[in-house]
Amino acid sequence: MSKRLVALLVLICAALSLAGCNKDSEINSTMAAIHEVTEEVVKKVNGSPTVAGVDDAQKYFDSKKADLKSKWDGIKGARGFQVSDDTKKKMAESFTTDYTNIKTLEIKHMSAAMEDAAFKSKLEKLVKDWEDTFKIE
Repeated sequence: MSKRLVALLVLICAALSLAGCNKDSEINSTMAAIHEVTEEVVKKVNGSPTVAGVDDAQKYFDSKKADLKSKWDGIKGARGFQVSDDTKKKMAESFTTDYTNIKTLEIKHMSAAMEDAAFKSKLEKLVKDWEDTFKIE
């Protein structure tokens, strides 16, 4: 093989390995952003389990949703050489934690929801919006 061909192959391999690292970084950054927003939504609802509290959480989530959805759509299909096993594991754990925290809102505030139909409806919408934004297909 010529030296040029060897050099080109080395450059291609280096570029591919960097692409994997970049995807890991993108995934970690996106999952951290989703986690931060999810925590704030949960905090707002738990801090004020009323229609006003859910409205505040929904307004906050809506302000972040488009950007997060775009980022989520960019990472959810990452496969194989693009992502390290450690990042895949962290992504699954982070998603599971956030999903559980959002779904727990409905259980935690079940008695308030049974007493207030508007609260129940708004809380269900908030949880569904979160689920729809971060679908795994």
